[in-house]
Amino acid sequence: MKIQNRSLFRPIHKNYRIDAKSGKDTTIYLYDEIGMWGISANRFVQDFDKITSKTINLRINSPGGSVFDGMTIFNAIKRHPSTVNVYIDGLAASIASIIALAGDSVMIAETGFYMVHDPWSVVVGSAKDMRKEADLLEKVEGTLVNVYATRSGMDEQQIENIMADETWYTADEAKEAGFIDGIYDADDDQEQIAALFDLSVFNKTPETLMNKKPEPSKRDIEKALRDAGLSNNQAKAMVANYKARDVQHDDDSDLKSIFDNYFEKRKIQ
Repeated sequence: MKIQNRSLFRPIHKNYRIDAKSGKDTTIYLYDEIGMWGISANRFVQDFDKITSKTINLRINSPGGSVFDGMTIFNAIKRHPSTVNVYIDGLAASIASIIALAGDSVMIAETGFYMVHDPWSVVVGSAKDMRKEADLLEKVEGTLVNVYATRSGMDEQQIENIMADETWYTADEAKEAGFIDGIYDADDDQEQIAALFDLSVFNKTPETLMNKKPEPSKRDIEKALRDAGLSNNQAKAMVANYKARDVQHDDDSDLKSIFDNYFEKRKIQ
């Protein structure tokens, strides 16, 4: 049996790209999990170190992943000579919440979420192996606590408590806690972005992020219509009469079939 994807988060779509590596500004889209099944530290750091722009805009939507890959990415961002502005477009959870704090400024969409929790691991072996892993996790936790405390101004005990509780912050709450510098308005494409991962692996995921199928954006609709055989102009004309969140699938079986097929192709099974 071929296993196509072992990711815990089963992303509906993945997006890691860099727009322009030189000149005044560079934008990086880190819309993926961190590590083996997403963007690895090796790939990210190699790409990041090549950027010569004075300003880097790092846009994040990530459920987290590998702690060690994440810390490597965090350190690469911190040592880069450019000004790095972080924008949490949807979700910065787990180790992605650490990566976000590497920025010189950290902003979050008004519909975004920020989450911190204790590091965890899976180990198979003897009692000695498990004790060794537990010791390693405690050391990792200490490193994460220091990053959170330095940024927020909370004391270490407070940080340990919120991590142990798996704490999810709305944009306003994250700003009040000191993790975030500011909040920006989300556009139609950003409103659904935080729900693009299966977050059931976590214990306290907000209900709004559970089992939620994203609504198609304007670009999604146009692409689905082009894939169905319409010309670019025809697709744009049809979209002009429909807003993504107003499309009633039950009213048009052909349109429903187009969208269902399109989104099914985007899923990673």
